[in-house]
Amino acid sequence: MKAAPVLPTEELVRSASGDFHADGIPDQALKELFSQYPHNDSHAHVLLKVAALNSLYGAGVRAVYDVALHIYRQAPEIDAGLKIGAPDIVDRIAKGHNVRLRKTGKEIHFWCFATKYCCWHNPTSYPIWDARVCRYLRSLKKTEYAKFAHPDAWERYADFQNLMIGFRTQAKLESCTFKEIDEFLWTYGEKPKRTERARSGIQI
Repeated sequence: MKAAPVLPTEELVRSASGDFHADGIPDQALKELFSQYPHNDSHAHVLLKVAALNSLYGAGVRAVYDVALHIYRQAPEIDAGLKIGAPDIVDRIAKGHNVRLRKTGKEIHFWCFATKYCCWHNPTSYPIWDARVCRYLRSLKKTEYAKFAHPDAWERYADFQNLMIGFRTQAKLESCTFKEIDEFLWTYGEKPKRTERARSGIQI
């Protein structure tokens, strides 16, 4: 019988965040990198951030240079949007890389990477979407959080952002950043099977 999901509390979120940072070096490295280069108007700096985040967080981007160039070319709009937490910046980064699967020709949208990239720039505004987050939220189907159990039923990032705002409000986690909540979801979300990674670019 499958165990019931661990339901969120502020104490558990803080604890999970502390455990998540016990080793802390990867996050410390990314925090320093994004703090040192908070803008996206230098191609070299964007490439450093994309490559480091993709490697340390397993964000699934294979065309690192193309994605970095895509972000750099839109730096004024992306930087302005990141500053105010505009959800469409995730859509802008995730789409339009012209990266396609060789066998099917299907264009890849790097949602997982885009949410992480935006979150590292503005952790109070951008919840992360990835496989373990989805697995945790799906496990809530038979709980009082059942309305949040469809984490991939969206086409625009704003819809997922609103879902997570609602989740944070219902769980009374307003004092926690989305980055801290993500660390709780990652900790208590089961490791996904390869066949369950529903969207292109989704990674653990």
